[in-house]
Amino acid sequence: MKRALFALAVAACAHTPDLPLRPDPAPPAGSTTETFTASDGTPLLARSWRPTTTTTQRGVLVIMHGLKDHSARYARFATEAAARGYAVYAFDLRGHGRSAGPRVAPDDWNDYVGDLDRFLTYVEHREPARPIFLFGHSMGGAIAARTAEVHEPRLAGVILSGAALAIDAPPLLIAATRISGVLTPHFPALALDNHDFSSDPAAAAAMDRDELISQPPAPASTAAGLVEGIHHIWADVDRLSMPLLLLHGTDDRLTAPAGSRLLYDTAPSPDKALHIYPGLFHDLVHEPRGAEVRADILAWLDGHTGGPTVAAPPRYAGDLAGDPRGWTQAVELAVGVAHSLDDSHTRFGGGLAVALARPRPVGWHAVLAARWANEHYEVALRPLGIAVRLGGAAVGVSGGAALVRELGGPAFGVAGGLWYEQPLGPVHVGVRADYERSVSATAHNFGWLVGSLRLGGDRSYWPHAVAGVGPVITGGYECALDDICSLVALVGIELYGAD
Repeated sequence: MKRALFALAVAACAHTPDLPLRPDPAPPAGSTTETFTASDGTPLLARSWRPTTTTTQRGVLVIMHGLKDHSARYARFATEAAARGYAVYAFDLRGHGRSAGPRVAPDDWNDYVGDLDRFLTYVEHREPARPIFLFGHSMGGAIAARTAEVHEPRLAGVILSGAALAIDAPPLLIAATRISGVLTPHFPALALDNHDFSSDPAAAAAMDRDELISQPPAPASTAAGLVEGIHHIWADVDRLSMPLLLLHGTDDRLTAPAGSRLLYDTAPSPDKALHIYPGLFHDLVHEPRGAEVRADILAWLDGHTGGPTVAAPPRYAGDLAGDPRGWTQAVELAVGVAHSLDDSHTRFGGGLAVALARPRPVGWHAVLAARWANEHYEVALRPLGIAVRLGGAAVGVSGGAALVRELGGPAFGVAGGLWYEQPLGPVHVGVRADYERSVSATAHNFGWLVGSLRLGGDRSYWPHAVAGVGPVITGGYECALDDICSLVALVGIELYGAD
């Protein structure tokens, strides 16, 4: 999500509280509550609303809430659906609302998918021969989409509201999210501002007061699990052949509206509709114009249960947050040795390389490169460059200034270099060639030519986003002071992202 905070520098790892099931002393009017048990025995609180219309029951609606959310917040929507002839079911995700489990920190993000899949089977037994529709909001939209792909039998339709299907953030954040989920799984990483949920300040104030909402940031493991879940949704998007209703606000700051449009363009369903609401924030059914959104949902449901068919609006053609920006980003941090070919000395050293490019397919490119070995160091900032994207590969040249340490001390200079990145199946290949020339009286030259091989290939997370992270081996050739040349071998980690 856009405002995920990955400040990995200082705070100690924090474990979220593991709470028991808490019965509801005052269920929403017209609802009943019961305990639903997950496959691993975790007790979850479930709610249901029976149809209140005198006409024949139309169908069944299952509601899946998102982060900083719980099932009771959908009571008004459920009551409206029940008045239209739908039986409505919902439950609190493990670790959310009144359900048991570590707060917003499942052992595995797919536990959410397993719980919803099991709940749908439970509802099918309660409502035999009824068409069942699934509504999912935010992270609950991602859970709903993934569950719809794996659940059997097929659902009668899926409704996704502000679904987390893409992230409006630099693509390198995907790789950073993955590595933080492994290295610091309990770190508070996913912070969502209550004021970003709705354009109504009163809605944020209500969330602030809601004791069933976990206010601290969700841990890095939950953020990484969500990113992995998004990957699987798009990998199996061809399974979304049931009717789809996709809803998003243009001013959503938490999930990317472009993700809903991408799903509309990509899913094979012949029956799909996309509603993009200008000016609306993330939590659509709780926005000041929430009645309009809920009416659109109920009209769509009626049209799929014997009522009049509702014409789908034209595909939204304007710019949306989360549209591809053309960024390619790479960060490599490594340490190792440099073995001199002149005096056979071996020196300990390391390097940092940060490359940014925006080739669309041709565009701006910049590099920050630093390396050191014993007392020698070079730092180059090359903000003036151009890059070209060739399929999955990117190549660029750049120039700028450098700070180098010569025998006589630090000196400034000019810098230039070549950068190349190439995803190659299960690995990722990189090449860097750097040149610096000091402007001191002695005017020394410095050169660096290395190739790198990252273990662990790049993965597609949605149609235009690719990222990878993993251990990297770097080797090559370095010359300094015009007469001291070395073979270099480094090991470290590389993060890469492109959209």
